[in-house]
Amino acid sequence: MITPTRLLAISTLAVLALAWMPREPLAPLSPRTTIAHYNGSPGINTPLWSLANGDVPPAVVAAACPLPVAFGPLVGNADNAKAVAGQSWGPILNIGTCATGTGNAVIRLRTACVNGPSVTLPGGCVSKVLIAGTLLGSLIVPHNGVTCNVPNQLIPTSAVGSPWAAQATVNGGSATGVVARELSSVIYGVVDVCF
Repeated sequence: MITPTRLLAISTLAVLALAWMPREPLAPLSPRTTIAHYNGSPGINTPLWSLANGDVPPAVVAAACPLPVAFGPLVGNADNAKAVAGQSWGPILNIGTCATGTGNAVIRLRTACVNGPSVTLPGGCVSKVLIAGTLLGSLIVPHNGVTCNVPNQLIPTSAVGSPWAAQATVNGGSATGVVARELSSVIYGVVDVCF
């Protein structure tokens, strides 16, 4: 007859036997692309990269750029901010408060995030330079005064392991009616093969 005590003893032996059985080693996780979002110190750039899709972390305001980390969903979306080899990259930028109205944004991609100098741009906008290094490319993208949706760009598989940093120069109007420019926060990371 099986009593509750005997059932407990049998169950305990079964669990211990399973724990000691040899197992296949766990497969390593695929390397994920990394991303970070930085707004310098004291955080004066008002155009910020959008957090709407969950693949951009909140902007950090600090004396130095934080290390990029694996962040957000494990799958892509129509407006990927993470640079994944063989996938499209096309983040969304929320337009700031100095350069207003419709205009365009010049998205520059360089190799590094920095806490660079503050500059006064046309229209009186004070902004901080947050990228440095080799220019990898640039895009001129129209914006509607509220958001700028960067058209999707294919990330080549040869870019795996490459650092990247994107900052926009937003061009628009100003309260005084003159052309104004301001710089955005920076998103940056290292290209890899998985989201």
